[in-house]
Amino acid sequence: MRKLIGILLLAWVTLTSASIAQANETLKIGISGYPETLHPSFSSSAVQSYILGFVRRPIMVYNHDWKIACMLCDTVPSFDNGLAKKVPLADGKEGVQLSLSLPQNAKWGDGVPLTTKDVAFSIAVGQNTNVAVADKEVFDRIVDFNVVDDHHFTVTLDRIDYTYNAFMGVEILPAHLEKPVFDQDPATYQKRSLYVTAPATPGLWFGPYLVTKVITASAVMLEENPYWWGKKPQIAAIQLRNFENTAALEASLRAGEIDYTPGEVGLSLDKVIGFEKRFGDQYDISYKKGLSFYHLDVNTDFAPLGDRRVRQALLYAIDRNEISQKLFAGKNAPTLDFIHPDDPVFTDDVPHYPFNAAKADELLNNAGWARTGNAMRKNAAGDTLHFTLYGATESSTGQLIQQVLQNRWKQAGIDVDILNQPARVLFGETLPHRKFDGVAMFGWISAPEHLPLTILKSDQIPSAKNHYEGQNYTGYNNPKVDALIDQIELELDFNKRVPLWHELQKIYAADLPALPLYHGESGFIFPKWLKGIRPTGHMYPSSLWAEQWYRTDQ
Repeated sequence: MRKLIGILLLAWVTLTSASIAQANETLKIGISGYPETLHPSFSSSAVQSYILGFVRRPIMVYNHDWKIACMLCDTVPSFDNGLAKKVPLADGKEGVQLSLSLPQNAKWGDGVPLTTKDVAFSIAVGQNTNVAVADKEVFDRIVDFNVVDDHHFTVTLDRIDYTYNAFMGVEILPAHLEKPVFDQDPATYQKRSLYVTAPATPGLWFGPYLVTKVITASAVMLEENPYWWGKKPQIAAIQLRNFENTAALEASLRAGEIDYTPGEVGLSLDKVIGFEKRFGDQYDISYKKGLSFYHLDVNTDFAPLGDRRVRQALLYAIDRNEISQKLFAGKNAPTLDFIHPDDPVFTDDVPHYPFNAAKADELLNNAGWARTGNAMRKNAAGDTLHFTLYGATESSTGQLIQQVLQNRWKQAGIDVDILNQPARVLFGETLPHRKFDGVAMFGWISAPEHLPLTILKSDQIPSAKNHYEGQNYTGYNNPKVDALIDQIELELDFNKRVPLWHELQKIYAADLPALPLYHGESGFIFPKWLKGIRPTGHMYPSSLWAEQWYRTDQ
């Protein structure tokens, strides 16, 4: 799964006097976003992952070294250690059975033991056909689940792929609280869940912190979990405060009303660069390159953009170096495709699209979109080459980029409107329902060597038929790409996978179902007394290790 990079800058929160009184014990974090839900199964936004990192733990993650590691299991299974084994399936194919164990002393925030019954319930929710979880593919692959005892279980997956031992994507839910709600009516469970109606219920959480108060769209208050079984956190309480705009966030940071803003969901890179120029000597500021991919999803069903030549021309017509230099001081350099250059499967042997107005003109003419003088381009039927550029209303950086793109495309004779929507609408309605007549600008953050299954495979195009599941918002449908993704997934030998990855990248760079902009860096602004925070650079946020954070001013 990839995480949508949330840009939900929605509302300011006024803290109570009681909250302010706890200032010396509380770490106040300023974020630029608020999730559409705190239910861990029904969202794929980065801001949700960041918040939940304090109060939950995945079964497995990619760690700081970009390696698979246990968080809610004792040992990562493998064929070598015997905890993974090949098994025959009913359809005659071969799958893999993983043997996993939960920590013996794991408990929910109300003291109830966390057991395999919770895992079983979580899988049942994900596999229910009336429930549209964020990543249905994870659950579709589970063909058998067996409870051995309260702390041991086996799970059988329907294929042996190169990440066969990474049991990720199943978010554990508390059966003792959520099962009665779910059993009433699975189809409406998403709206009736306690994560929605009573998110401060202690038993929903099992990280080093508990959610104690939620001010919708504004703030989430966290306090130390008395039943946390891991290392005791050294910071007693955390306030996560969402800001309406970057100016308010910066002002609050300077005034000491917040202490820290994280690169994952805080100020955009250009704002951090500007802040460092003015106040860098008073803070610790660091930058982290990562697996975030900023791009323009193209609705290939929208007639003018269904032509590959037009999509290629759009990329030739924009100067991505201009964006890098003017907005990011040379950081966020143009990228070739969705694979990060630091990923071991990356290749630069793909079509390149440097700024080239003449090449864009040639492609558009060949596609039947001619222009006279400075007029907008028209086809033989007299239709103007026109589309809409979508983005999030809360992203001031995104709006600056939109202006650059619109201007460059206008110079190429293309008429482009800009339409920004609240991120909750863009990510919750417009993109999943493919209601955009043009291109949509946003970002993904993913894991190392992460297969683009949900964004490129044809069976991942969201529609009413599949309850709008899948993240192939572009509508891209290429049987060769479908087959390549399947080949890559099932090839266990890394050296044999690499040429398959290279072929996939070449096709992607030629077809351009999305127009690549850049792989983003993140900027972190720390007070000089806050230590222990280690950004990962991928989809698993630094908050998952919050119990290692500490302050040196007390």
